[in-house]
Amino acid sequence: MRRLPDLPQRARMQLRAAWAEAVGVPINAFEGEGITWVPREDLASVVVVELGTAMAVAAPQRALAVLETQHRPTLRDASAIAAALPGSLPVGSAHLLFTGIRPAAPVHAVVPGDDRDLVKVRAAVVEDEWSEAGVEPMERHWAVRDGREPLAVAGYQRWHTTIAHIGVVAATGHRGRGYAAAAATGAVCAAIDAGLIAQWRSRVGNAASLRLADRLGFTRIGTQSAVSLAPR
Repeated sequence: MRRLPDLPQRARMQLRAAWAEAVGVPINAFEGEGITWVPREDLASVVVVELGTAMAVAAPQRALAVLETQHRPTLRDASAIAAALPGSLPVGSAHLLFTGIRPAAPVHAVVPGDDRDLVKVRAAVVEDEWSEAGVEPMERHWAVRDGREPLAVAGYQRWHTTIAHIGVVAATGHRGRGYAAAAATGAVCAAIDAGLIAQWRSRVGNAASLRLADRLGFTRIGTQSAVSLAPR
């Protein structure tokens, strides 16, 4: 895992502050190399976030008592966490990637997206892919079109003030041609121009998403895992 000092100071502080607020820990929890255990009786889940070499684990105390005996590889893996907590269900594990640098100019024309683009692309992908991309509820959208036909849509959602979470999806019959990269470039550039740090979340096992993030210049510096706990 990359250390956060590889990023500019401003970006380090923005990332730490946003994720500290999300998990409910002091910002210094994401400094150094240790694990911060966060008792959260308001949660019915386990949330694990690793940034660089620092990790925070938020969960009810009954779950923390079990997880404190586990090693880091287990804490990065939602399925392994669920196995250690009988009755719980893995929500998922993901890589967290970030950039504060504009990608190269897209090879396809990118235009502001609208509701029609979202409807048409959604109809051209399976529901799980659409849900995972999370594009529809985002505050701003971009599209790549062939005439009036949208081939890919992307967007960003401002998250904890300083972060822009990026989502993108291409129509199933139009993949592998750079349309998703072009649409995502529009979203990333707009986010950076707005003074935000662009965040990309790739589900573990989604190699295509990681390749696209790498192509756009994202740096892989974190992980996130979540598990739904059994009712008491």
